[in-house]
Amino acid sequence: MRSHLSSLVTLCLFACACDRQPSIAPAPATSTATSAAAPPVVAAPLAITSATSDASVVEAAPRPESGIVDFNAEPLGAPSAAFEAVIGSFYIAEDAGQRGLRVDGSKWQQGAASAAVVDQAKRLYGDKSAGFVDGVKAFASFPLAILKALPPAGDMRISVRFYPESGRIDQGAGIAFGVADDGSYQGVRANALEGNLLYFKVVRGRRTVLEDVSGTATPTHVWHTMVVEIRGKRLVVELDGKKHLDRDLTGALGGRVGLWSKADSQILFDDFTVKPL
Repeated sequence: MRSHLSSLVTLCLFACACDRQPSIAPAPATSTATSAAAPPVVAAPLAITSATSDASVVEAAPRPESGIVDFNAEPLGAPSAAFEAVIGSFYIAEDAGQRGLRVDGSKWQQGAASAAVVDQAKRLYGDKSAGFVDGVKAFASFPLAILKALPPAGDMRISVRFYPESGRIDQGAGIAFGVADDGSYQGVRANALEGNLLYFKVVRGRRTVLEDVSGTATPTHVWHTMVVEIRGKRLVVELDGKKHLDRDLTGALGGRVGLWSKADSQILFDDFTVKPL
């Protein structure tokens, strides 16, 4: 069973290394970020408190009253106290004169789950953590950091500022939402190399693109803002103040929210905000 799963993981990773199907397996990219890359880090254990009457849902940290996570008070090179980085390398860094949470794909070859993913899943999903671990490890080329605090119930507005630093294969910056205890989720992402916006879902390690919007430039070494609004079954997405997507959601949403990236992307995220509508 273990060897079969390992083979399946490797097959998925090589088949989907980027949004454009490659002909060969990608090589590690060289970092061009302005601050030195830190080694992958593992989040420290957190105090756990029950968020609801359902023991399978756990909230690890209170949400800031403003609803904004700005990373300004967090030490450089450390994991963020506000996020669980379950896939990929995320750590506090500075670029373009600002401090934020960097996803660092400079050492990416085939992707890797956090060494502490089992403990992280237990903190996030309690008794249902086993299904989450299986789901996210099935496709480890999508870096994913999940907000520890639970999002508002019902309609919400999620936003983040992002600064594409580098990436030869991808420079993908996105927001994940509806992150369920089986590791499935939906998301939107911009890509500085491709100039498009994708709406997609990931189910048991398989990503399906639901809509591809072209002409959405997010150049490298420029700060951008992505906004996702969920109103009932309606999804609206803005980039840099312009609406690019307005459509029905695919399936009912519930679960957590977080930051998403791809392969060798190096992106600095800042001012992650979640507020009820």
